[in-house]
Amino acid sequence: MNGVMADCRKYSKNEYFMNHNSKNRHLLLILIYTMALIFESHGTTLGTDLNNENCSDALTCTKCTIKAQCAWSLEKQKCVNYNHFHLSNLTIYGKEKCPRFSVVKKYEYNNTINHLEYIVKVSNDHVNFMKYLKESKFLCNSTTIDVYNKTIKNDEIICSANILTTNFKLHGVQSFTAFIYIKFNKVLLCLDNIADHYVTFYEHECAEDKKDENCATCTWNKYGFAHYIRLCSSGNSCEGRNELYLWHNDVGKSWNSKTREVNNQCAEINVTSIDPLSGTMAGGTTITITVKNHLILADNRTVMVVVAGMLCADPRTSGPETITCITTPPTDDTLYAAPSGSVLVKYTSHERQLIIESSQKFHYYVDISAGTSLFVINLHIILIQFSFFVFYTKMVY
Repeated sequence: MNGVMADCRKYSKNEYFMNHNSKNRHLLLILIYTMALIFESHGTTLGTDLNNENCSDALTCTKCTIKAQCAWSLEKQKCVNYNHFHLSNLTIYGKEKCPRFSVVKKYEYNNTINHLEYIVKVSNDHVNFMKYLKESKFLCNSTTIDVYNKTIKNDEIICSANILTTNFKLHGVQSFTAFIYIKFNKVLLCLDNIADHYVTFYEHECAEDKKDENCATCTWNKYGFAHYIRLCSSGNSCEGRNELYLWHNDVGKSWNSKTREVNNQCAEINVTSIDPLSGTMAGGTTITITVKNHLILADNRTVMVVVAGMLCADPRTSGPETITCITTPPTDDTLYAAPSGSVLVKYTSHERQLIIESSQKFHYYVDISAGTSLFVINLHIILIQFSFFVFYTKMVY
């Protein structure tokens, strides 16, 4: 009888493990099938994205024609998919055939008026684009100053503008920057260099080699908008301390923002390194952050640093391009996963704020010996840490 009961218990135990293993196998099969569907869906989407490349994001001929299946329409000044459009002879299919646009700005100063001659020079014209421009209605314009058409001759488009010298004293500024654009047949001409769309008038004549001293400039295109940032410290003799966060679209509208975020678009305004790249969640890690042109950006501005979403305390300038700060623990005991993320450096003046985001990521980790009272969630284990005692509790499904 005891033998029979023992066999029954043995059978029941084996049956439990067989059923449990069977359930695990079913769960594993379901998981594999689900992952296969996800990868198949992702692969299909990726293939679709490659086959339908978004040409419209490119705002210049050279950036357009390096994309597969994209061509630049000189008539429309747009990047299009040449498989979907009937295109004219004024269409560029390769980067080497793109017309090049360079801008020369000639200033004349007197006691009452500052005069500008704005000259766009066209080169590498393989498709007689200049001939088309000469036969078109062209317009020089600006959103903030009066600009006048002058002429198109040979390979040059010439515009002119005037600004009264009294404007500088009236507004209490040393310089004034304006957005200038050229339209032909109501189409805005896209220049190779975004900065060429912006002209700066100075209160007094300024030597060319002094204009960019102690200044940092950044330009980029995104989502159909062109962005132009320029910051100068008080050490610039031409315009003094100044900050511009300008942007415009492809129809001639422009804006001046109070806040601008910069990711990794520009060499002159950029977080170039973070050291170290990890630290304990208990805080107390000293981080050194290298920012290109930090002294220019920090001139008469407050500096704040956020590391992977958490404040970095006591930020100090430790060198011409370096900041040091000390990581702090989270402000409450809410459940956290040890975070990782970018470093944000924020420069704030009375008027505006510049936020620079690093491309490198900083990783927090839980230091068991540090004795923090934080809850940290992992995928299958909840680590609950109080003082120097650690308890592991398996999650129940």
